[in-house]
Amino acid sequence: MAGPNNIPQPLSRRRPPPTGDEEATTQLHLGEYTDVPCLSVSEAHAVLQKVIQARTTPDQNGRLPPPMPNSDVFNNTKRYLDEFARFRGEQAVQQVESVSQKLVVGYGGGNDGITGFERAQLGTLCCDTVDEARVLIPSLEKKVSDDELQQVLDDISKLRDFS
Repeated sequence: MAGPNNIPQPLSRRRPPPTGDEEATTQLHLGEYTDVPCLSVSEAHAVLQKVIQARTTPDQNGRLPPPMPNSDVFNNTKRYLDEFARFRGEQAVQQVESVSQKLVVGYGGGNDGITGFERAQLGTLCCDTVDEARVLIPSLEKKVSDDELQQVLDDISKLRDFS
């Protein structure tokens, strides 16, 4: 009979609390990463594919560059990006970046604009509706109008690769 005194010991360690003020809620608090450029999963996938291609293509003298690392971190990262990148072709990735860039701060328009982090989230999450985008990315609230956001979401949806 299991009672409160018979609770088994946890099998893993407790996760340490965040050390900084990073928080992505209605107010973005990204700490030291506030102004760091962000990539969507598809953009990171495209970058990794370019690096792999460059590392497997002989140079002008026919010599191969140093091989890609064969570490668990590299292999797991590659597997993750292969699985979750929603846009596969370089052209589609560039089009999504271009479409979502219309909402970024400093681009123009009548709104305050979104940050690079929020732009990357839009390209990664591929929300269908404004409500879904605002729930998953709460910091979008009051930064962009529903009509502008829905237009960008529709344009991103048209570019999705369902393969």
